[in-house]
Amino acid sequence: MSDASLSNVLSFLDIEDLVSVVEQVRAERGTRTKRSERDGQMFLFAAPEGEPQPTEVIWLDIAADFDPQSVEVFADRCEDRGLDGTILTTGDEVRARETLALAFATDEQLEEQDYGREELELIVDPSEVEVPLSLETMDDLEAALLATGLDDEVIDEHYESHEPDFEEVLREIDEEEAMQEVDDEQESSSGLGLLVLLLVFVLAVAVGLFLFGPF
Repeated sequence: MSDASLSNVLSFLDIEDLVSVVEQVRAERGTRTKRSERDGQMFLFAAPEGEPQPTEVIWLDIAADFDPQSVEVFADRCEDRGLDGTILTTGDEVRARETLALAFATDEQLEEQDYGREELELIVDPSEVEVPLSLETMDDLEAALLATGLDDEVIDEHYESHEPDFEEVLREIDEEEAMQEVDDEQESSSGLGLLVLLLVFVLAVAVGLFLFGPF
């Protein structure tokens, strides 16, 4: 088993790998899933054991970059189909909760601040907003993997595939540091060259004054 932490591995998963991991968790819990990609977004339709039709749809996201309008549309579609809606993201949890809060806050829960009537900033406390969707974060996914005993398997399966990414990051850092050193040397050389030219100029002026100046 790799010595990489589960949270680090999960944070580097791309969307395809994230879907695979969630499928593994649901399968271990006796839930059938079917993936669907729509409008550039990835979804899983889930049916518990004994249920012929899906009872839940999961919107999977790795960056928490969904907007309030898209969240509202997703919730409406889930309600129309009689499905439980879940958003599962390995991105910024705070950002995700704020987005959901903005999507479902009432007018009374929103505080409008007028900036010259050109820009409105909506502020709302996520804990005060009733959200008709479930939100699962990376912490929830990590807990699910530990509970189902899939954590070691996921680390072994996905760490190696992402190990080059870690090496690539280190290589880029080394290259940036090397380029910075070159720039620093060039700036230092340039400054030294200007100083030399200035000294030569001053010396030439002094010699000229000495040779041709008035006695």
